[in-house]
Amino acid sequence: MSYALVYYPNINTEYIQQIRQQSDPQFDLIEPHITLVFPINASINENKLIAHIESILSNWKTFHIHLQGLQKSWDEYLFLIVESGKLDIIKLHDELYTDILAEYHRDNLLFVPHLTLGKFTKDTEQILQDSSAVEYLNYHCFVDKLHLINIADEQMSIIWSKEFVLRN
Repeated sequence: MSYALVYYPNINTEYIQQIRQQSDPQFDLIEPHITLVFPINASINENKLIAHIESILSNWKTFHIHLQGLQKSWDEYLFLIVESGKLDIIKLHDELYTDILAEYHRDNLLFVPHLTLGKFTKDTEQILQDSSAVEYLNYHCFVDKLHLINIADEQMSIIWSKEFVLRN
């Protein structure tokens, strides 16, 4: 099992799901999301992890983000990137990777706040070139809740989710 901390944007995901259904291997596992803490080994103490997240989030208020623009990742995925609010997400990500999560921080990879649309293929490449698709992939929302999820070892199901609500 492993833990991850994600944000599920409060947006109409119909078009995103059409894209993900064709090209995202995690389509059946998880709804469209932005990952703040990437999957970590469940050997970490769950209660300490929850306390750590609550401690960090106690200093955070709800904030606005704008999802717009596409980018191909270093590992061949198509991202819908966070255009505005990106610095807030990066700051929150960095704060989360302190204390008991410090050893899990990957300094060798640049954190790019994004929502994954899928594995990069000829179909997803077509999306990059379709200007009307880019117009549809334009969302504003508020980061107001995060979810700690527990993922089964085979990464085939989410066992449970704990919700954390940010202050207004």
